Amino acid sequence: MQARELDGVHVIELAGRIDVTSSPELEKLCNSLMDAGQYKIICDFSNNAYVSSMGLRVFLSALKRTTKSGGKLVLCCLKPGIMEIFDMTGLAGLFSIFDSTEMALDSFRWASSRNHEDKGEKKHGEIVIDKPPKDATLAYVITPKQGRMDEKA
Repeated sequence: MQARELDGVHVIELAGRIDVTSSPELEKLCNSLMDAGQYKIICDFSNNAYVSSMGLRVFLSALKRTTKSGGKLVLCCLKPGIMEIFDMTGLAGLFSIFDSTEMALDSFRWASSRNHEDKGEKKHGEIVIDKPPKDATLAYVITPKQGRMDEKA
């Protein structure tokens, strides 16, 4: 297991099995990154064959800590068997999961560009509309029908 940095995002390359013997190493690596203020993390499962409940706990803990600190933890390159574990436990919906490391990196780039837009920062040559035209918002206004729930319409 090792970590490398790509475009300000730390990629943890998981190897072999994440189980009771290797989970403490993963937890230590995640904590050392977060203790150093690194809250943009990708866990790359390309070389991973198995994840135990102990490993799932480490991922959940890291997800909670990165999210709480305004960062993001994403997963990528999950093999079908690993994806099935995340699906069966109901954890797949908690994580952003991507097919490739590049797609996972793009999610950080996209989030970064959205943050710049949200703060009103403009890139050279970019046009930003602060408020939508009034006509566009009128199309989405729906007035609810007045009456009681037990009345027939």
